[in-house]
Amino acid sequence: MIETLTKEKEKQYLLKQEVYKLFINNCNNIKEFSLGTNYPLFQYSGASTFFSQLCHLEIDLESVTSTILFSMGQICQYIETLIINIYNGDVSGLINLIDVQKNLRKLYLDLRYRNITNQCIGLSEVIERKAATLIYLKIKRCFIPFSPKFLPSLINLQYLEIKNGYETNESTEWQEWKKYLSIASFPNLQFLRTSYFPCYEDYMLIENSHGNLLEININRACEYQDPTYNKKLIKAIAKNCPRIETLIIDVVPKNLDGIKEIFLNCRQLKKITFISNNYVHICDELLEIIAKFSSETFYEFFSIDWNYSVNGLQSFFENWRGRIPLKFFYYNRRKDFWTGQHTMVVKKYREEGVII
Repeated sequence: MIETLTKEKEKQYLLKQEVYKLFINNCNNIKEFSLGTNYPLFQYSGASTFFSQLCHLEIDLESVTSTILFSMGQICQYIETLIINIYNGDVSGLINLIDVQKNLRKLYLDLRYRNITNQCIGLSEVIERKAATLIYLKIKRCFIPFSPKFLPSLINLQYLEIKNGYETNESTEWQEWKKYLSIASFPNLQFLRTSYFPCYEDYMLIENSHGNLLEININRACEYQDPTYNKKLIKAIAKNCPRIETLIIDVVPKNLDGIKEIFLNCRQLKKITFISNNYVHICDELLEIIAKFSSETFYEFFSIDWNYSVNGLQSFFENWRGRIPLKFFYYNRRKDFWTGQHTMVVKKYREEGVII
C-alpha cells in the first residue's frame, strides 16, 4: 500500500513538472504571475524569458522558500507591483528580491506573522531603500513587530493604506509608530486609508499631506471613539484638504460644527460616508448642514448609524430639490430608528428623481 502511494506521488510530481515546463516554454509576454510553489521553475529553459517580463507578481511565502526568491531576483528586476503574504518575519530571499527591483512602484504586504517577537528591521530597511520609486504602499495586519522607520522616506507616495482587522490596544511597538508618524511628510499623497489604528495620531498623516489628498477613508470602531481625537481629525481635514473629493470617517455627533467647516473649506467634496456611535439622539442637524453648506458638485451621501426624524428627512430632500440627484444610502443597526414612514419618504423622493 505504501509503495503504491509513493509511486502515485512520484507520478503527480512528474506530471506537475511537465505542466509547468509546458507553461513556461510556451507562454510569452506574461505580465502578471502568482507564485505559490517550490517547484524549481527557474531551471526550465524558457524561464529567463518568461519571468524577465513580469510587471505584477504575487507571492505566498507559506509555499515559497527563500532560495526560490533568490533565484527569482536574478531574473525579475523590473517588477512594478509586488503583493506578498508574509508569515515568518524577515526572509532574506524576499528582501533581496525587493532590493534588486529597478522600478518598484506598488507594494502590498499582508503580514500574517506567527509568534514573532523581534522587529523585522530588514523588511523595513528595504522599503526605505525603494522610497524613490514607490508611489503605492498597502500594509495589512501591521500591528506586530514591524518597524515603521521607513515612513519619513516615502516622499513620493501617492497612495497609503495601513489597516488591521480589529481594534488593537496600544503597545510598545506603536510608541515607535507614533514617533515616525509625527515626523513623516507626504507631499504627493492623494489617497489615505487607515483601519483600527491603536494610536490616535493618524490625523497627523493628513496634516503632513501638503493639501493634495483626494480621498480619505479612516475606519475606527465608533463605539471606541475618543471625541477629542475625533475633533482633531475633523479639524485636520477641514484645514488641510481643499482638494478632497471622497471622505469616509467616523463622526461623534457632538463634533457637527467641525463637519460644517469641512463643507465650507473643502469645496470639491463629492462623496461622504459618515459613521456614528449615536444610538439614541435624533441628528437632523447633520442633514441641515449638508443641505446648506455642501457644494454644487456634491452628489453622494452614505449614512451609517445616524438617526433622523421623518420631518427632518423630508425637509432635507425638499431642500435638495433642483440640485444634482443625490445618491442617498442609509443603514442603521438599530432598526427601531428607521420606520415605515422613513421608507415611504425615501421612496417618494426617489420616484420624483430628487434622490437615486
